[in-house]
Amino acid sequence: MTEVTHDTETHIVDAHEQEHYDEKFSFVGRTFNVPTYTGVFALLGGLTVIEVLLSRLEHSSIITIIMLALAVFKAGLVVWFYMHLNKDNRIFLATLLIPVVLVILAVLFLSIVPVGGYS
Repeated sequence: MTEVTHDTETHIVDAHEQEHYDEKFSFVGRTFNVPTYTGVFALLGGLTVIEVLLSRLEHSSIITIIMLALAVFKAGLVVWFYMHLNKDNRIFLATLLIPVVLVILAVLFLSIVPVGGYS
């Protein structure tokens, strides 16, 4: 047990809670002096601001692709950190990625089928 003192109160935390106090947020090889969940929250907020700014631009296929990539990246951050996939068994990662890959392959296959059929 460790004693943590804040300006207004003191409370005892166990080892599991203490590791959350000691965690720092790392992104693209840089470590920031903020807790992990706070860093992920700030990154998600920044990406959302970028998405809103992109939505104000004239719509084109490149903007759509960028916004889809941002959405997939944000979903990955949520799953990786907030749903604790980074600390779980790798079988859970496989159960997530295998269906995602199959859906992507199906969408790519369906996108090359002619709209009017093969006549």
